[in-house]
Amino acid sequence: MKKILSLIFVAAAITAVSCTNLDEEIYSQIPQEEFLSDPENIALYTSRPYTYLQVWGNEQSMLTMILMLTNETAIPTEYEGHWGEPRYGELQTHSIPSSCKLVKTSWDFCFDGISACNDAIYVLENAPQNETTLKNISEIKILRAYYYLMAVDCWGSVPFSISREETGYPEQKDRPTMLNWLENEIKDNMSKLDTVVSSKTYGRITIEVARFLLAKIYLNSEKWTGTPRYAEAETVCKQIMDSGNFSLSTLYEQNFAINNENGSEAVFALPHSSVYTNYAFYLYVMTFNNDLAKAFNIPGANWNGTMICQPDFFDSYDPADKRRDLTWLHGQVYDYTGAKFTFNQKKSDGSTEVIDYVLNPSPIDPASFSSGIGRLDGARIIKWPYQTDGSLNSYKISMENDFYLMRYSDVVLMYVEALVRQSKVAEAANVQEFKDIRTRAGLAPIAAADLTLDALYLERSHELALEGWQRQDMIRFGKYTEAWWAKPADAADGHTELLPIPEERRGDNPNLQQNPGY
Repeated sequence: MKKILSLIFVAAAITAVSCTNLDEEIYSQIPQEEFLSDPENIALYTSRPYTYLQVWGNEQSMLTMILMLTNETAIPTEYEGHWGEPRYGELQTHSIPSSCKLVKTSWDFCFDGISACNDAIYVLENAPQNETTLKNISEIKILRAYYYLMAVDCWGSVPFSISREETGYPEQKDRPTMLNWLENEIKDNMSKLDTVVSSKTYGRITIEVARFLLAKIYLNSEKWTGTPRYAEAETVCKQIMDSGNFSLSTLYEQNFAINNENGSEAVFALPHSSVYTNYAFYLYVMTFNNDLAKAFNIPGANWNGTMICQPDFFDSYDPADKRRDLTWLHGQVYDYTGAKFTFNQKKSDGSTEVIDYVLNPSPIDPASFSSGIGRLDGARIIKWPYQTDGSLNSYKISMENDFYLMRYSDVVLMYVEALVRQSKVAEAANVQEFKDIRTRAGLAPIAAADLTLDALYLERSHELALEGWQRQDMIRFGKYTEAWWAKPADAADGHTELLPIPEERRGDNPNLQQNPGY
């Protein structure tokens, strides 16, 4: 059982405890001040804001939105005419109205999380103060910083509120102001965080999570504010690398295995459980059509899913790159027993013939995004292996694989990029763990002469595929507004690098001004 999940549900259950004495005096709750007077219970209470992370990987989620906005995946209309909802085409083409449902759910992911953190911080700041309380306040402040950074990344100027007691509508703050606040907030709270990463801190905020967030701020600073801060990105990444808390996994696939908790690359993990986190992480519903659901013995994958790898993204891999076949299901499909998978296809005369089930990753006609892809079109997601024991019998059932929101390989690649952007190319090419990432994938290390920004962009794309950073990377590397499969080039003014503020949320807060171009 995954400890942090059990803690969350224990904390929720405590509020429902009741008892009756001989005088019939009924207690519906443990008084909050009594509960929080015990340092052991503070960790239970602090777990509550983490529950808002659980919607990260469902169908109507921020992860889905990011995947649809980038060149990694697409959700075209499938061969029987389903999955043709406008929201997927809007994201695919970057023609996004402020009413787009996935933009709204992503906004709510960020600001519901921020609100939950504000609530927890208020309660903890009014509880008996001790070392444990102060540490947990800092922990939740860094979690709040994560939510805010995701919002600033996507929308630029955002509503700012860090107190449950604030009244009125939150004021909208611009991106430079928010980034300055985020940097100070993170630095002010780092000293109280856990410095040793262990099973006890798995899935929780540590000093290394704080450093990771700073690295993202510094690495994107030139794009976001016009001020390069690559030397600071280099420094903070090196601090994580020198901490001794992490190491590269021997095998790439170990990071995504069904039982991948406490992995050596997990800087910040989102634990999943088919018992505790229903409606959380169910990629199988989105990517497997009904044929593949049978092949992998997943009864719950009955939506005839159509999330595929975009053909040009698939073609960008070196065929020798092991990560391609560990991330995408393509070619001849074999079922969960290892047998070659086939299907019966009707012929024009009404008879049927047995056809090998061979998925075609590329080429695929871009027009089929709207008209409907073929039954065998598109590589499907297998980066996180699926349970094939029949237990995934409803989309309500989450996969057991934990999702690493922040991974050590990303730290190494950010470090190398920071060096390259400071013209320290020879030093970057000689980083041993950078070489190890390549050799683990079955590829030769990149020589200094070939270590361009384009080469680094591709390396990040393949190493971190589907992990939620591609949109940010494409913008930083100047790729986001280009044309790709079933998507024309964006408007030349670059306004699509920010998302529209959801119209419903602007209706809730009259202080919110829409981003330009929407």
